[in-house]
Amino acid sequence: MKHFSKLTAAAAAVILAATSAGCSAPGAITIGSGTKNAVTIDGYDVRSGIFIFNELQAYNEAYYKIYQESGSAPSNSDIQDAKIEDLDSEDWIQNKATDYCKQYVGILREFEKVGEELSADDLKKINDAVDAAKDQTIYKDNGVGEKSLKDVYTVSYMQSQLFKHYYGIDKEYGCSEDDLKKYYEDNTARIKYLSVSLTDSDGKKLEGDDLKEVTDLVDKYVKEINAETTNEAKFKKFDEIKEKYNEYTTKKQEEAAAAQAAANGETTTSSITTSTVTTTADPDESTTTTTTDPFANEVTLAKLTETTAPVGEAVEVTTTAEDASQTALKSFNNKVFNDLTLYKAEKYDYDENTVYIVIKGDIKERLNADDIWTQETIDNTLTNRYGQDFTDMMKSLYDTYDVDKNKRAYKRYAPFKLNLDE
Repeated sequence: MKHFSKLTAAAAAVILAATSAGCSAPGAITIGSGTKNAVTIDGYDVRSGIFIFNELQAYNEAYYKIYQESGSAPSNSDIQDAKIEDLDSEDWIQNKATDYCKQYVGILREFEKVGEELSADDLKKINDAVDAAKDQTIYKDNGVGEKSLKDVYTVSYMQSQLFKHYYGIDKEYGCSEDDLKKYYEDNTARIKYLSVSLTDSDGKKLEGDDLKEVTDLVDKYVKEINAETTNEAKFKKFDEIKEKYNEYTTKKQEEAAAAQAAANGETTTSSITTSTVTTTADPDESTTTTTTDPFANEVTLAKLTETTAPVGEAVEVTTTAEDASQTALKSFNNKVFNDLTLYKAEKYDYDENTVYIVIKGDIKERLNADDIWTQETIDNTLTNRYGQDFTDMMKSLYDTYDVDKNKRAYKRYAPFKLNLDE
């Protein structure tokens, strides 16, 4: 879930569930006397396997932070030598892992408090998830056993269920389905787009007549789409234009290959082929009906939220490839939500090497249970709307917990002593 903690993000891929057999009973070990438990939070002993699991998640987060800042994939030694938020990377990773353990305990406590239960189906899913993960090298080599995996996955699912308890449809802090649907309408766009490259097969920017040929073609395509008299016809024409462009690019590739072959004194045979699909009627039926997806080539685009620097603070301008990509993405998102007119195709300069043909439809036309307003869409929209609120609510709870670290465990299981090859 978008705004949820790493606890959920780490386990979501293996669909969760199970019982709350998480940590050992309070007082099972005296801090510093061994390394079976790594930390005691609010009187609750968290096993080292769970702490290590969270360290691995924190290490991944450190990796991506450094990657985003540098624009290149860091090595293990790069991460070890790095400073993250003014901390040595090891301290940052262990602090983050400790925070995840606090979340873990907070979710266990709150789940018990509200009296929720996990279903039999959930319990089966957690067992299947553990079976799938238990033999992975990253866990086996670092001491994350089946019990710890089961506990982490269980608490992650508890977190999702707690969210629904508080922020689900018509729940205490949630909203009605109609209100949620309106939120979805305001924050989701329904579009078709065609990406047209302004570079040749070698990646070089087109110039002169070659560039004019492509830009004229884009203008022609836009006019053809907008010449249609109904919204449905415009969307259908867009699909035809996409096929035309694919044929155009295939022809250009053939011509380039032929020219290269001629320059080398070779001959080529066109690889373009035409295929015919034959449909045989079912002997038990008098007619055969072929249906076409009315929403083929459509995508839904989520509205991006802008982060504004506080008054008086400068906005740092960076020039890495990652930043340029993000800038282009944000600009396109802004164009779709703030400038596009419904059912009017437009040419849009996405970046220096790409131009888009884009058209936006009315998202309300598809908001029904048989189309895109499914339970999955409802769940995802609730998370987008209330996920951060839920995270803040839980944080206000577990931030009050006392934390006693087992120094021997923290030293023994320091992140760069783990097997991080994967």
